[in-house]
Amino acid sequence: MKKLLGVFFAMFVAMALTSSVHAGPADDTAPQVGDDTKFFGVSAGLTIPSLCDNYGYVWTLQVAGPGQLTGTVNTGTCGTYNVTGTFDAVNVQLIATSRGGCCGQFAYTGKHTGRSGKTASGSWTNTCGGRGSWTMAICK
Repeated sequence: MKKLLGVFFAMFVAMALTSSVHAGPADDTAPQVGDDTKFFGVSAGLTIPSLCDNYGYVWTLQVAGPGQLTGTVNTGTCGTYNVTGTFDAVNVQLIATSRGGCCGQFAYTGKHTGRSGKTASGSWTNTCGGRGSWTMAICK
């Protein structure tokens, strides 16, 4: 359970803590900052389809503004966490903060495939000392 929560929150925290933005490849087909993507759109209030990660967590996210995400993640055993995050054309950072459940906070940092795909992956850490890797896709 600790490992599962650690993965979830690590993705969120890492994504939120990353301060640099990478625009990605400079070609006409590569996703660019501000482009709609399979995961993240550009319009404030846009609800993103539910995302599921390799730990079975279900992420319900919404675009809060350009490059900004907000929402929740349901971890099952440890309950629902509040989520904030950032994204650009390639990178994503998510921080999940406990509402009183298990580990206090998780940070997920990684990359998404933008317009060209339906997946994201990276590494996570949590405030309980856990760390690992994660993958995420639109829930089936």
